[in-house]
Amino acid sequence: MPQNMPTELHDSLRPLEGDWTGEGEVYPNPWGPSGPTQCAWKFRMAHSGFHMIHDYREVRDGSFRFEAHGVISVDPSTGSIVWFLFDDYGFPPVDPARGGWKDGCLELVKSTPRGVGRTQLELSEQGLVYTVDFTPPGANEPMVVARSTLRRV
Repeated sequence: MPQNMPTELHDSLRPLEGDWTGEGEVYPNPWGPSGPTQCAWKFRMAHSGFHMIHDYREVRDGSFRFEAHGVISVDPSTGSIVWFLFDDYGFPPVDPARGGWKDGCLELVKSTPRGVGRTQLELSEQGLVYTVDFTPPGANEPMVVARSTLRRV
């Protein structure tokens, strides 16, 4: 039986690899306090090259801590990038966020009974720009939840 090999889409995740630190802002939202943040991402490709594993850490006001752990991969049946995220807010990822790359930005969207969340990881001259927005049920426009700019360390 031939061994599966990672595709170009799997390899497209590699520019995220490494450690990133930076600052940003969390805006008023239903889950936690708002305010300036200091944050860090750690991305690493699993040995097989099929899955990007990551840890995320955020500190607000020197005390509130938010952490998340995830796996980014490719759904071979759809050709989309999928993201399973486990975070301190405790909502398990029954279904993954889905999306893909557009102009240097990985956009991942997930719909749940709580609303639609969109995460963007944009590689730019500034470094890694991380943005989260959320559209609650019944709302017409998304609200920005967080935005950070990080540098590779």
